[in-house]
Amino acid sequence: MAFLLTNAFAMPKAVTTRTDKHVLPEPVVMVQTEVEDNVVYAPVDGQAMPLAKLPDPVFSSGMMGQGPAIEPAKDGVLNVLAPQQGHISLVADTGHAYGLITDQGIELLLHIGIDTVNLKGKGFTTAVTVGQEVSQGTVLGTVDIAQIKAAGLNPAIMTIVTNTPDFDHIEVTGQTKLAAGDPMLTLQKAIFKKENDN
Repeated sequence: MAFLLTNAFAMPKAVTTRTDKHVLPEPVVMVQTEVEDNVVYAPVDGQAMPLAKLPDPVFSSGMMGQGPAIEPAKDGVLNVLAPQQGHISLVADTGHAYGLITDQGIELLLHIGIDTVNLKGKGFTTAVTVGQEVSQGTVLGTVDIAQIKAAGLNPAIMTIVTNTPDFDHIEVTGQTKLAAGDPMLTLQKAIFKKENDN
């Protein structure tokens, strides 16, 4: 009995007092503050066209993402330029494809030609490595368009936004004839912050 009384009266009030009140956190209200515009630039000279016109359902269906294709303007050896600033995430061993993650978080795939992986690198050179930081306009590599056509393959160069769902709006420029470095694609993303957050 002495033990029970001692413990009952010696315990701090904070320990013995029970509260059934639960304080719920205030709901977080997010408000749109601005719309971020990002521009992607043409990697080569040529005629812009929608992916839907390509004779390959993987690209034409938009399965891999949205973006334009460019029919190269000439049959010679072309420099393929980085369409934005960022770091290289992929360089195909065969030189027919590059991945680039821009500083704004756009994930781009540059795919040179259709079924050109079957050329096993013939007609391609690469000038960058995975992890390398590049500026917009940096030469990624070269492609010999004549060799692609000689093999009976389509030489269209695609710039695909593989994380398309991350953006609210993607718009291909209305300009059809492009020079390397011309704006060809605009991506918009809404920026949100907490209400009353300075």
